[in-house]
Amino acid sequence: MCADILEYPDDNFYKNVKEIESLTDKKYLLQEISFEEICSEYIRIFSISATKLKCVPYASWWLDGKMYGKSLSKIIDFYSRCGYKFDAEFLKKPADNISSMITFAAILAEEGRFDDLKRFVGFLKWIDDFANSLDRATDIKIFQQAVNLSSQILTDLTI
Repeated sequence: MCADILEYPDDNFYKNVKEIESLTDKKYLLQEISFEEICSEYIRIFSISATKLKCVPYASWWLDGKMYGKSLSKIIDFYSRCGYKFDAEFLKKPADNISSMITFAAILAEEGRFDDLKRFVGFLKWIDDFANSLDRATDIKIFQQAVNLSSQILTDLTI
């Protein structure tokens, strides 16, 4: 559900927010914000102003200083070594998108592949900096909370 919050909002957005609220002590009062406003804010922080706000949701931007950097190839190779093929064309995003990476980490955890998960989390060492940028970039805190919750869960699973 955290990964889904970091995708462009869809019909399940509010359901996912409620699920996250049930796991944390935070309430987001999103009923005061229209769905259109949430979608507009998503586009602003993750697309239009992403670089300026430092909210770029791609590992290679954080790890290599540019989109489609060498880290993207390493992440694709990691997926492959774990037996998965990332279909960027079907998913319409690169393999180093934060949502895809959180989803993949969840798959590894569900499969009990904690050694692979520990190695994969190395590609997410930027996640806390990303969360801090989201905190500064927008008053809609659910995006930051989804990243923070993901980071906390990954830390707990890989200690």
